[in-house]
Amino acid sequence: MKGMDRRDFLVGTGLLAVTPTAASAAQGTDWGAVRREFRLDPTLINLGLFYLASNPREVRSAVETFKRKLDANSHDLMPDQAQEVAVALGQYVGGAPDDIAFVPNTTIGLSIVYGGLRLRRDQELLLTDQDHAWHRQAAQLAADRVGAKVRIGTLYANSASVTEDEVASRLRNSITPQTRAVGITWVQSSTGVRMPVRACAQVVAEANKGRSPEDRCLLVVDGVHGLAAVDDDAARLGADVFVAGTHKWLFGPRGTGMVWVNPQVSNQIVPLLPSLSDRSETALLGPGGFHAFEQYYAVRAAVEFHQRLGRSRVAARITELATRFKDGLAEIPGVVIHTPRDPRMSAGMVCFDVPGQPGPEVVGRLKEKRIQITTAAYRIPYARIGTAILNTPAEIDRTLKEIRSL
Repeated sequence: MKGMDRRDFLVGTGLLAVTPTAASAAQGTDWGAVRREFRLDPTLINLGLFYLASNPREVRSAVETFKRKLDANSHDLMPDQAQEVAVALGQYVGGAPDDIAFVPNTTIGLSIVYGGLRLRRDQELLLTDQDHAWHRQAAQLAADRVGAKVRIGTLYANSASVTEDEVASRLRNSITPQTRAVGITWVQSSTGVRMPVRACAQVVAEANKGRSPEDRCLLVVDGVHGLAAVDDDAARLGADVFVAGTHKWLFGPRGTGMVWVNPQVSNQIVPLLPSLSDRSETALLGPGGFHAFEQYYAVRAAVEFHQRLGRSRVAARITELATRFKDGLAEIPGVVIHTPRDPRMSAGMVCFDVPGQPGPEVVGRLKEKRIQITTAAYRIPYARIGTAILNTPAEIDRTLKEIRSL
């Protein structure tokens, strides 16, 4: 915007209050105004907005605009719009647009990466016991096709007290000369643990010393619950591959996602499907055919929405609310928090147990009070919340009160 910087725009739209001396990055933003940009159920406290995000007004408007254009002339697929989306995502994650492929979601992105990885029968894929089942299945399907192995490791003893050094040490001891890829999750939806990706990347880099390209170990990150929830550049974490849906914390249109590949290893992953784009080696990984183009093109609007708010403000607000919830849980006798209290090892998800009540039962009882939480769909279904910028401190306090009453 010519003649207007980002702060001026935020003030002009009412999303940023004029309080330049605010003590934290989360302060100074009118979160009530932000919330009003979304079509939320006013009778529901929704602490599960990360599941499939609500879209802000400008994203909905962008979808409708592109839909009208396609309705008017369906032969006009507007390839320039796709490039603009790649540019926007590249800027947001700290990478180049040519290193990004479009995919419908994280699951398909991971499947394309593992399925296209140049993998031999004598090699293995190393994942962790806290990765999503579909992450593990994507790796297993790829390994089965060539007769390779998938090995599942454990990178910490206790999710609540995990440290960066513990994760790095266990990973270092788990990688073998046969390990072709290490798969981890940036923010685990099973525990709320925020994995130290940079430390893991350093371990993988050490393991790669002296290896040939065809034996190089790649670090693959499922980043769906970190993208737009953590104030960091996904493409600068040290990973080789970063996969994430954009329809969660980024508030992007449903059915949209991305794969970023380090250009140094792009020749190690080959396309599985015909592609709609030949703009780069990585873009070829994206599946071709017809898509809901109005959804894809509107991803740019979601990125711009976050950029105007400021990623640091968004992450700070998410952390503020998550910390408030964890602090409140800690005061309730018997409740066990499975997510680290340390913000450096956690993000916007908090997993916990209420004594004598399984996670699904806690979800059901809170639902009766018009409070939406979820369970972690893993071996142990902990009760779980996510703190979005659309939530309020009052909602956190009300939820804690109801949990206490259980």
